[in-house]
Amino acid sequence: MDDFSAKLQTYQNGKFSFLKLYSVVLKRSEEVCELTFLYPQTMEGIDDQTRREMLEFAMQNLNLASKIRVKFKKSFLDKRLLKKQILDFFVANFKSISAQLSDQQIEIFETENNVKIVLHLCSQVKEMYDNLFIKKQLLDELENSFIANFDIQEIDDEGYAIADEVPYVPIKVSAKKTLRYEVEPIKKLFGKDILPNPELIKNNTEPKSAVILFGTISGLTKRVFTVKNGKRKGEEKTYYTFNLNDGKTIECIYFCSKTNEKKCCALADGMPFLCLGDLKVGLSGKLTYYISSMTYAQIKTKPMDDEEDLSILDRAPVVKIEDYFDHEQSNIFSKSEKSYREPVATNDIVVYDLETTGLDPETCEIIEIGAIKIEKGTITKKFSTFVKPKSPIPADASRINHITDDMVEDAPKIEDVIVDFYNFCDGCYISGYNNTDFDNKFLKKAGQKVGLKFSNPNLDVLILARAARLRVNNFKLITVATALGVDLTNAHRAYNDAFATAKVLLKLHEIE
Repeated sequence: MDDFSAKLQTYQNGKFSFLKLYSVVLKRSEEVCELTFLYPQTMEGIDDQTRREMLEFAMQNLNLASKIRVKFKKSFLDKRLLKKQILDFFVANFKSISAQLSDQQIEIFETENNVKIVLHLCSQVKEMYDNLFIKKQLLDELENSFIANFDIQEIDDEGYAIADEVPYVPIKVSAKKTLRYEVEPIKKLFGKDILPNPELIKNNTEPKSAVILFGTISGLTKRVFTVKNGKRKGEEKTYYTFNLNDGKTIECIYFCSKTNEKKCCALADGMPFLCLGDLKVGLSGKLTYYISSMTYAQIKTKPMDDEEDLSILDRAPVVKIEDYFDHEQSNIFSKSEKSYREPVATNDIVVYDLETTGLDPETCEIIEIGAIKIEKGTITKKFSTFVKPKSPIPADASRINHITDDMVEDAPKIEDVIVDFYNFCDGCYISGYNNTDFDNKFLKKAGQKVGLKFSNPNLDVLILARAARLRVNNFKLITVATALGVDLTNAHRAYNDAFATAKVLLKLHEIE
């Protein structure tokens, strides 16, 4: 509904900018979608003309089969209501803090531009508050419930220290700071709301509770087992197994309740999810991620590793990044703008291909990198360069990719090219055709030599093509591309293969 809210704010030069979408409820018994809007407390009410216009606006901008009903609710900025909303938020989400918080510790000041909220917290409670990243969640809660701009300030106040009779277990902070990065939640699949600050999978090597991880799914398998003991003996239960990948991979398992079975139909290989769960030693003897909550999400800031030497990123670039122009893509008179499913719709993706001197990343070298950047469904930039290897190109490799020693004689070295490509991929998914088993291994090896680690979430188009169950004799790139109407000329050249793979990725995610 974010697009709908954005359109509402700009409709007829902000005619309805005073309204805020509060809730969307689908009432199946009445076959009605009910939209509730907030309006400022300074207004007496919503007149009939505005009600009719809002209904027409909703019907035009929401492609729904059900009927639409609009309702309006006055947003009262009463201090008692605000305090109650804040206390209810902590009760619902952070009971350990709510037990130590009263309305006397909440001060509210209204100014011309915003509402300032001051929370008086003792040092122990503030430690919990900070470690759990509560401020952003509370701001979201208030801004979704009221029409106002909020500013929250926390003050250390030992006058509200926890009473001696209340047991308190301090949060243990390891000597080494937990490395986290930021993702943007899009839609909760099941379970609890999850803080959008996952850890890197590679940093979790021991059993641990309440771990937040993010990555793309692969190897998704649905399984069924029969309960052998207890009250539910004989019942069939469903569970899912898959791998979660953020540059490193961990085995995952989710035991699905009956109420979540339909929701889990949305799971698919290649999709990115923010997860909450426990790390335990599984039946296989390996560390396994037992998932309890999942939210569809997109990457917001690239995972950074504390071992990366980022000073090399200041080098002058050796590869020129070119803008991509496509007449069909840019034609304002085209019949309709194409729409895409996630993760293509709201993410930036670099689709790349490598040409190498052989198949072994330990002994062979990269001699060409070609890549396409897709920004929210639109191809925007291209990256293409030869790379000069340290050893002559074997004749067998030249016969396949048609790249000779003369062609790479004046090309930049991989140590410089890989830095430019690292920057090109910053904040993006990386994607390719069978890149999981081939290209990514060369890419990571080249990055390691200069102290860079490609830990971007991965989308393998070969896996996605197989999941789409295309009617093809094989899943070679040229076969899949032809089946989808994508032209592949000069195959086995990096840029051409990357371009064709990008087109296939878009076709597989296109909403018809």
